[in-house]
Amino acid sequence: MTKPFLRASLAGALVLVPLAACSESLQEPKMVDQAKIAGSIKADVQTIIDAFNERDADAALAMNARDTRIMSHGQPNMGWDQNLALIRQYVTDPALKLEVENEEVDVAEAGDMALYTATYTWNFSDPNTGEVATEHGNWVMVFKRQSDGSMKIYREVISDTPASDEVAS
Repeated sequence: MTKPFLRASLAGALVLVPLAACSESLQEPKMVDQAKIAGSIKADVQTIIDAFNERDADAALAMNARDTRIMSHGQPNMGWDQNLALIRQYVTDPALKLEVENEEVDVAEAGDMALYTATYTWNFSDPNTGEVATEHGNWVMVFKRQSDGSMKIYREVISDTPASDEVAS
């Protein structure tokens, strides 16, 4: 037979355990320094651009998560390996130069995801003429926090815009 004191203690413990779990979920969420994350992402993107312009394909993809998906210029979606192969082709072009403007980074309140947008200018050798050609477009990247705490590119969209003389009046 259980003594009344022991029964009361067990009953009290059974009530307190769920309450303790509830109190943890009611605690204030950790404050995230969104500006710091945004600044870090802009610095990471500059590292990508520098690596691209220095013709270092591996360094240019260092910020991409292994499960990344790239959507570019109406081509089939690419994973990490396909993107690396394509970037390795691009960096052999002597005319290659990439620049960005109008950068914006929106960081989720939890700090686990961020959206980077920019416009880009890309110089490359036209495969038909061999002359230097210039493409302008929009670049969108979704960064996602990884299990190691780093932010990596999870999704990427690269979309050229019509040349100014191609835009209908």
